[in-house]
Amino acid sequence: MRAFFELLFDEQESTCFADTPKGTRVQGVSHYRPNAHAFFAINPLDSRKDRAPLESYHHPSKPRRADHNVTVFRNILIEMDKGPLSEQWAYIAKIDLPFASCVYSGGKSYHFIVSLEEPCADRKAYDALVKRIYSVMGDRIDQACKNPSRLSRAPGFLRQETGKYQNLNDLRTRVSQKDLTAWLESHGVRDEQPERTYAAPIDMFSSTEVYASTERFLREGAAEGSWNNTLFKAACDAFAKGWSQNDFIERAGGITGHLDAKDLSTIRSAWTRARQKAG
Repeated sequence: MRAFFELLFDEQESTCFADTPKGTRVQGVSHYRPNAHAFFAINPLDSRKDRAPLESYHHPSKPRRADHNVTVFRNILIEMDKGPLSEQWAYIAKIDLPFASCVYSGGKSYHFIVSLEEPCADRKAYDALVKRIYSVMGDRIDQACKNPSRLSRAPGFLRQETGKYQNLNDLRTRVSQKDLTAWLESHGVRDEQPERTYAAPIDMFSSTEVYASTERFLREGAAEGSWNNTLFKAACDAFAKGWSQNDFIERAGGITGHLDAKDLSTIRSAWTRARQKAG
């Protein structure tokens, strides 16, 4: 798997390796162990500090996976989540996506990464480029995979629940800005689409402002061991302020890239609680 990480990362860069989709620990890229690490963060992370500690358990000298700790905006994740594997692959071939790598998830999807020869200058440029690429892909992909510190399936790991390996299906090269622009234009995407900005993440919803603790959870997640309780409290708050279940699930799913059955059950319980209080 050395070639895989050498393609996506430069020498001496660090990322997050994790055995769950909620991991945050930052390590050098050379520390990857396929028998222990099911996930990796798609972009390089600051290995020396946390640039914006938000909670009491965060510390400036303790690095962690978070969007504000991304150091290079190079890689864009495209996760297919609809249709059989054969159709997913055929679609990618049809549109000629200039991907650098393709990993089979060990389940029902392929994970493609577009890796840039010239990284985006900042988060704003990265978000704009992601939006343009996703506009070509349409509704065939997971729309929650847009943020730069997103976790993706790491090749070589054996998924116990399926008995299948997360295989490296294909490995190509990084794409130049010139070639990526040509690809986008060939699909009718010529200019960056204007993107509305918000004073805070919750402004995108027509609802009353949620508590600051809920805002922090939706940006950064929860402390180790407190995910379920924090998720429930945040959901109760959001529903009490007028959010729909779909709105909350979309935002909460964006924290780690994955909500399991237990998470969804917790959210439904919070919805029931909010309706009872309102009724």
